[in-house]
Amino acid sequence: MNTKAFIYFDEFGNSHLDTESKKGTFSHFIYTAFVIDGNDLEKAKDIREELSKKYREGSPLKSSKLNIDNRLAIISKIKEVPFAIFSLVIDKRKIDNKNLEDKTVFYKFFQRLFLTQFVEKYESFEIYFDKLGGQEFQNSLRNYISNRVFSPTLFNPDRKYVIADDKFEEPLIQLADLFSGSVGKIYCTSHKDKNADKIFDAINDCLFVDFFPNSTSQYLGKYNKELDISDKKVAKLCIDIVQKKLSQNETSIEESELLKHLLLVFKTDPYRLAETHDLVDIIRRVHPKATVEYVREIISSLRYKGIIIVSIEGKYGYKIPNKKNDLIGYYNRYLKSIIPMLKKMRIANETIRKEHFDIDIFNEHENFHLIQKFINVLEYENIE
Repeated sequence: MNTKAFIYFDEFGNSHLDTESKKGTFSHFIYTAFVIDGNDLEKAKDIREELSKKYREGSPLKSSKLNIDNRLAIISKIKEVPFAIFSLVIDKRKIDNKNLEDKTVFYKFFQRLFLTQFVEKYESFEIYFDKLGGQEFQNSLRNYISNRVFSPTLFNPDRKYVIADDKFEEPLIQLADLFSGSVGKIYCTSHKDKNADKIFDAINDCLFVDFFPNSTSQYLGKYNKELDISDKKVAKLCIDIVQKKLSQNETSIEESELLKHLLLVFKTDPYRLAETHDLVDIIRRVHPKATVEYVREIISSLRYKGIIIVSIEGKYGYKIPNKKNDLIGYYNRYLKSIIPMLKKMRIANETIRKEHFDIDIFNEHENFHLIQKFINVLEYENIE
């Protein structure tokens, strides 16, 4: 953007950190910014007004009031102006800072985290946020941003942060609401929409997503790390396997839901793991009593069907492989279990044979002779 950036941001979810005791509580809190160049400001305003009249009889565009067809049509129309969507997806279940249980502290902390990027990216900008809470809260938030994030300076005088009403004062905040709701329907697993894949496909070309906590890089949605040819082949192969199984209806409802979520995570960032508790939330939509153990059973079943799903040692979650090292790690994890098991069985059998030479479990029971063959390979190859 060559001129002033106009940034409109809104939220999805709430600041309540107790996500377990109250049914329907949001698992995630999401900030989303709709960012356009000053040159496109008037056209964006005209489009918003046109959409408001067409789909809401002149009332504000509200994400919560739109069905999937209207949502996609509106997004398509807005694309007549260049824009970008920046989102910060906060997993509230991972927050253990007691200070953030206070609503004011929560909003200040995450607005600072979210808005800092724009200060670094743009020299000249105006940021607009929808009115929230009472006047005291708004003043406190406005003062905090001015003191801790940015304020006009001699070298950057054209910077503004405004808390405004989205109906009369700054209607373009309605577009931030639209996209924040859209992103929420994709990434908030407790409230994920059945059409999340369609929404993702509609906005992915202009979407930049960051995650809190444990983010691995800034805006992974447009991660451009180069992979070698073998890695690209692995990624394509593993994705093709998943898509083929889904298209051939070779999976159960629970398995399909899990695979669709893994695909979504892969499209967002192929390096990112799908959190186990997110997968539980996804499966509970079709199997209300799903647990972590049940998710593991589903993943085991999918692996037996030839679908490659890997986990990373020392981390929680699962992913579709996007590079050769994912497969190496996958095989190595099993190897680390198999070899110690074989060694323990060898030691046990040797101890028994020393004391009771006439007892030979390996040869006396069906299939156990295979264990002896595996042990022979270990000893011959001197595998540790």
